[in-house]
Amino acid sequence: MCGVGLIDQRRKLVFGLSERYRFHSQDQTSTKYVYNTYMPETLTGRLNFRLSPEQEQALRRAAALTGQSLSGFVLSAAVDHAHDLLARANRIELSEAAFRRFVAALDEPGEAAPELVRLARRKSRIPAH
Repeated sequence: MCGVGLIDQRRKLVFGLSERYRFHSQDQTSTKYVYNTYMPETLTGRLNFRLSPEQEQALRRAAALTGQSLSGFVLSAAVDHAHDLLARANRIELSEAAFRRFVAALDEPGEAAPELVRLARRKSRIPAH
């Protein structure tokens, strides 16, 4: 395991190091750091926004608590929140009664589409072995 001094040096060089990924053993003698795997030079997008002095101060203090830069903290928090929202948007939640109706509808025999029936009856273009 790396010494604390070496980790502090690496911390200054590596973009995206987060204290939330800091884990201590029970005897508090070892620390494990997880680094972001992307390189900063690949980041080409840019966002600009205005905020109140109170909002900026809160963000700066929170970033300092996690050991991240202000930009890194805001980016990671925004991306985490975006992923949570997208995951919820892609999930369907049904009541028990609605779920039973949904499953029953899936179990119902469907009507064959005439075009698919015609294609299924047609001789295959792939030669059989």
